[in-house]
Amino acid sequence: MTKSIYSAVKLPQEAIDIIKGAGIDLIMHQELTTPSEEEILNKSKDVDGIISGVNVKIGSKVIESANNLKIIANVGAGVNNIDMEVAKKKGVFLTNTPSRDSVASTAEAAIGLMLALSRNIVEKQDMVKDNSFNGWQVMGFLGGHQVSYKNLLIIGFGNIGQEIGRMAKAFNMDINYYDKDDSSEIQEAAKKIGAKAIGLEQGLKDADYVILQMNFTPENRHFIGEKELSLMKKESFLINTARGGIVDEEALANALEKGEIAGAALDVHEREPKFNERLIKMKNALLTPHIGNDTYEARTEMAVVAAKEAVRGLKGEDLQYRVI
Repeated sequence: MTKSIYSAVKLPQEAIDIIKGAGIDLIMHQELTTPSEEEILNKSKDVDGIISGVNVKIGSKVIESANNLKIIANVGAGVNNIDMEVAKKKGVFLTNTPSRDSVASTAEAAIGLMLALSRNIVEKQDMVKDNSFNGWQVMGFLGGHQVSYKNLLIIGFGNIGQEIGRMAKAFNMDINYYDKDDSSEIQEAAKKIGAKAIGLEQGLKDADYVILQMNFTPENRHFIGEKELSLMKKESFLINTARGGIVDEEALANALEKGEIAGAALDVHEREPKFNERLIKMKNALLTPHIGNDTYEARTEMAVVAAKEAVRGLKGEDLQYRVI
């Protein structure tokens, strides 16, 4: 009997060809939108595999009603959109896509936000658009602060955190990291990069820049809140390219208003797709709409990886990016 996959995301042709080339039927959401739970339930009830995305919730209802389900291949490194406990109980494999271009694109976004925030690039562009530049002055200080030779704390030193560290080395930054896991693999990677493990409190106190790149779990919601922000230097900057719920945005807005830190850049947001109204209005807050790995290279690669994992799972082959 022919196996089938339901994709809750509209796939590029490269991924479609992989699935159809394997002789597997594909049922696909045809729009660049998030399908309703009703659509997901209706179209996945008889399939053998589901391709999901981090914007698509695959909850217990969907997993339990899909009687033939063997694998969920998630397009994205994070899997907090999947009810993993139910999937595990049902014996359903789960894979993600922490692939090369996805890692590189997200790391680029983090470094880009750090530079844009520190050098006030958006505000200076507005000056040009408003035609309010009155000429260059040697002591005018329009350009903000350099990042070179500064102290960087990376919280979450997995694949993306490590790539951020490698890129930051080009700026001769002093790189520290904090990771609850701090496995032997992380320690070995840190040694090659030249990054040093540090306690969270001391790391926050020392850092000129803090980049968040940790996984989101219910336990680390508001991991960065009033207490943690109060430990940071008044001249320091916070960048979040991980998940929105990690930062208490109201506490952040308070800290920015009081001048407790110099600025913050958020690519992910606590109430996505909504943005914090207080932060939107602040000159020392830079907000982007979750563009971390939103590049043509990364998204195409991620879809291809998910398609390959789904096919492997249905063929009984070893999975390259198995989560459960």
